[in-house]
Amino acid sequence: MNKLILYFAVFIGIFSSCATDSEPYVPASSGTPGHILIIMENQKWKYDPGKTVREMLNQTYEILPQDEPIFDYSHVPPEVYSDLLNKSRNILIAKISVNVKKPEVLISKNVHAKPQMIIIVKAKNNEQFIELIKKNADKIVYSLTKAERDRLISVYSKKFLEKKIHKKLSDKHHINLAVPQGYTLDVDSDNFVWLSRETPRSSQGILIWDYPYTDTLQLIPEKLLAKRDSICKLHVPGPADSTYMTTEYIIDPYVNEFLLDKKYAVLIKGLWKITGKKGIFMGGPFVEITVVDEKRGRLITADGYVYGGRKKKRELMRQIEAVLFSLKVAD
Repeated sequence: MNKLILYFAVFIGIFSSCATDSEPYVPASSGTPGHILIIMENQKWKYDPGKTVREMLNQTYEILPQDEPIFDYSHVPPEVYSDLLNKSRNILIAKISVNVKKPEVLISKNVHAKPQMIIIVKAKNNEQFIELIKKNADKIVYSLTKAERDRLISVYSKKFLEKKIHKKLSDKHHINLAVPQGYTLDVDSDNFVWLSRETPRSSQGILIWDYPYTDTLQLIPEKLLAKRDSICKLHVPGPADSTYMTTEYIIDPYVNEFLLDKKYAVLIKGLWKITGKKGIFMGGPFVEITVVDEKRGRLITADGYVYGGRKKKRELMRQIEAVLFSLKVAD
């Protein structure tokens, strides 16, 4: 009997330890990519507080052939906000009340669901709320954008990784890239790779090239775009003889310098077109990231493009960006 009691006590102890150490269950979030649920009183949504939020979310997504807002959104008043709605992937809550002690913007993750981003904006009155939104607009947009991108990277690198392509890029080209299932490896030469995913509605492609790094001037946007044009002319033919992809310079590209996986990187967003023959009208958006691989003395550029006619391309470009932002140079 004593042994039985001892065994039972040990079992209970182990069970209790597991329950304590494990993370509490959090349900999966709901909602479509690029969508924000806004919780705000109806009267405030109709007027200046709501207008300020709409202006923030209606900003144009950088460099698309047809203008699209950075986010879609829907609004519900607080009395409708329920346990079902609080599972939404992105939520912005406006708390405007004289009872607010400290005006602030709070950003939380995975509160009611996972993955989830919740942004709470607290203010004593409408004027203070508007001021907070305007002051923190860049921070709010960046947090939501990064959350969307990180979700895609997580899914691509874990659940839907195209393992054969990932291994080929790692073994031969010494890079890690979270290429999702559905992509095919179309070209794989020593210094150039072409991946593509074709559907009846759209075409997505990822081009990767590397070349010797000899001078920091190689990293100025004009040089990077000139290199892009020379690579595309050589490797990316158009639908007819003597045609090829090139950069469309009618709109100035968007450029940003940053650190990617602790390595200096340059991001460029722009438009591409097919050139070489009159009467061919094809084009779309592209984004590229160039990183410095100091160990191997080279520059690596991962360039993603989308073609989809007049269809919306924002989320297709977000998918491309997620792949590019997953780029890591092997040690």
